[in-house]
Amino acid sequence: MIIKVTFLGTGAGTPGKDRYLPAILVEDGQRRILLDAGEGIQYRLLEVGVSPLKVTHVFITHLHGDHVFGLPGLLATMAMLGRKEDIIISGPRGIMNLVRSTMEVVGDPPFHVWVYEIEPSENIKEVINEENFNLQCVLARHTVTDCAYSLEWRTYVGRFDPERARKLGVPVTYWKRLHMGETVVLDDGKVVKPEDVIDIKSSGVIKLVYTGDTAPSNSVIELARNAQVLIHESTFSAAEDGNLVWNQGHSRSIDAAWIARKANVDKLVLTHISNRYSDPELLAAEASEAFPNVVAARDLMSLLINA
Repeated sequence: MIIKVTFLGTGAGTPGKDRYLPAILVEDGQRRILLDAGEGIQYRLLEVGVSPLKVTHVFITHLHGDHVFGLPGLLATMAMLGRKEDIIISGPRGIMNLVRSTMEVVGDPPFHVWVYEIEPSENIKEVINEENFNLQCVLARHTVTDCAYSLEWRTYVGRFDPERARKLGVPVTYWKRLHMGETVVLDDGKVVKPEDVIDIKSSGVIKLVYTGDTAPSNSVIELARNAQVLIHESTFSAAEDGNLVWNQGHSRSIDAAWIARKANVDKLVLTHISNRYSDPELLAAEASEAFPNVVAARDLMSLLINA
């Protein structure tokens, strides 16, 4: 399985010339997930060739405007384009009211919106548990309730057996989904599991963690433990006063690096970068002194994660 992560917006607070507001697109071949939905999200989706109709999940970290003001327009566009498929939205308390208010303006949409309103705590909490996908959250350290998210995929390594698939009557169009670890239901109602058609040698987990806005937090360290990728906010440079930054519920580049090191992650990606820094490589250079495998995200940058 390969997970594609595209940074649609990497800014903080207000949009900049080269930075839209926070939004990340995660694609796993089955789902198209948005992490936050800042202003301009619809335009950014068009730029990367993804229709709003194809978005399956939206996970909002917190209800500050720069992270959520793109959601009403996105839902309105989905309704205008005649979306039929359900969509899943999660976020902290208040996300339900935001969706309801949007729908009062949009009208009765031709699709159903499933809303998971979360009360995060410092202990890891499960939000969604689907076939080969799991979403967990903890309370990050911000000025309002912020859900830091862990996205996990169960992967299977093994040889796909076409003969077994044919004997079970599995159409070729389902083979890739089974090989990616998904259970499928055939047209006649028969349920086929990956192990029915794959000689499984081993299984593993792909883990991606996104913090939203946060000061350094032990709960985030536990959530991010052994993740392949940690996407951590880095609003400010190491040159700023730590106490002032933390009191605002934010982190510096070196704070993000410290979290990544403590959590034993493979890769750190810095985002939510203040417009005062024209070149985000400054922040990456600072972070690299404590954690070597780090990159500063730029708008429309993509990275691939595999098991």
